[in-house]
Amino acid sequence: MKKYTIISFIFIAIIGLLTYMNTDSSTTFNILGVNITLYNAVWSMIFVFMLYLISVIYFAIIKYKSFIFEKNIHKDKINIIKNIENKILFKDKKLPVKILKELEEFIDMVEGLEIKPKKSETFKFMQDLEKLQNGEIVDLTKYKFSSNNPWVIKNLENRINNEDLSAAKEALKIESLKEKALSLLAKKAEVNEILANNYPIYKETILNNLESPRLKELIEKSNLTSDEYIKIAKALYLKEENNPENVISLFEKKIVPYVYLLIKYEMIDKARELIKENDIKFFEYYLDLKEKNIKLDDFLNARYF
Repeated sequence: MKKYTIISFIFIAIIGLLTYMNTDSSTTFNILGVNITLYNAVWSMIFVFMLYLISVIYFAIIKYKSFIFEKNIHKDKINIIKNIENKILFKDKKLPVKILKELEEFIDMVEGLEIKPKKSETFKFMQDLEKLQNGEIVDLTKYKFSSNNPWVIKNLENRINNEDLSAAKEALKIESLKEKALSLLAKKAEVNEILANNYPIYKETILNNLESPRLKELIEKSNLTSDEYIKIAKALYLKEENNPENVISLFEKKIVPYVYLLIKYEMIDKARELIKENDIKFFEYYLDLKEKNIKLDDFLNARYF
């Protein structure tokens, strides 16, 4: 302001001098009933000085407003920091914010050390994040994320949870999703694809493909528990249209379900022979009880392999 005043006074002096050099006449003005006669040069300097005073008043008002604004901003910053602290510490106290109200929407999402996204006019992207955390699938192309962005990975996981096979194939390169992706592919992909890519084979994989011509390959490549094999064998046994010999042959390399089916189809002699060869005590105990009309499946339900 000091420089502005000096420059203004020099400007006023120059205006007065130039006016006087062009004309030395005078002018009379009636101000509040008083006639005042001054040189035109003096009048011009007075008018310019009045403009200077108006500008000084204007700048003073602007500076005052700026001072008040900065003061409120500073107070808001302190209150916002305190509000964040209170939210993290689960305190209900909330200090008022005058200027930075938009940040209040974000603070409302803070709960302890977690940020729980919710719909926000200021942080509009939070609505998409809320959907992702709720397991929904979101179009993230507008954000231009990199392929390894955690939100892209979360969206991919949601697609897998919704049984999207293409998402499962994409996720095979992501270590954190690989197991879940393989699980989906093993359960839902075509048998040829499962066998060609050596996907892990689960009980559900086989149960979903009981009519497949490559069912035997699935069973032989699988590595399930005896209990799981029994459930698969039982499912095949319950299909009355299945030929017993064909069903039994599926388990030639899986001795427990193989013996189970021999017993179910009343091929007791062959079952006894295999039980003895493989020392399968469990079935040996059952055959000793069979004469007491105890059903095999009831006996199974009471034991674990």
